[in-house]
Amino acid sequence: MKHLIFLLTISFMLMSCSKDKPETPRGLSQTANDLYSITLTWDASEDAENYTLYRSADGIADFEIIYDGPNKSATDNGLSYATTYYYKVSAKNKAGESTPSMTVSGSTTIPDGFIITGSSSPDVNYSFSYEEDYNGKPSYETDPTILRLMNIANGDYEDHWVIWGYLDSQVFYYHPDITDYPSPTGWLNANNDSESDLVLTPF
Repeated sequence: MKHLIFLLTISFMLMSCSKDKPETPRGLSQTANDLYSITLTWDASEDAENYTLYRSADGIADFEIIYDGPNKSATDNGLSYATTYYYKVSAKNKAGESTPSMTVSGSTTIPDGFIITGSSSPDVNYSFSYEEDYNGKPSYETDPTILRLMNIANGDYEDHWVIWGYLDSQVFYYHPDITDYPSPTGWLNANNDSESDLVLTPF
């Protein structure tokens, strides 16, 4: 009897040790988003005990873990608006981690507009609303149409976001860094490069 119990115990241990890694999860996709977050879901993987969701800025390198747990969905928070990120997911059990899924992209939403405050000039304390794409990127206008927030295609301010005045075709402020979308702070006066307290709040 003791020998039978011993053999059964050994057999059970061997079966446990020989348990395969789970299958690679399928169906990873973005299911919701807003200005600052992306929610992703994926299908269950047989024999999986936990899932690990990875994020990369370019989809090629520097993938970092943003979720590790039993759920088949996760929300990635604290992101930049109007930005694309790249994700892959793997499944894990006691035998180890599966190969990761195919990489998929997810994007936060483009702001409907910006409230711009903090300038010493009342001429730029306006609400900008999305108008149309300019140079392949969203541009924003005030209502009434006095100023435009736009990305310049060429010239001294090429690839810079600027606030441009319709009435006199003058650049009032521009962002000092080349960036796909406006940064919340850190704008400069285009006339003399002096710092301003201009703040962009997306909505």
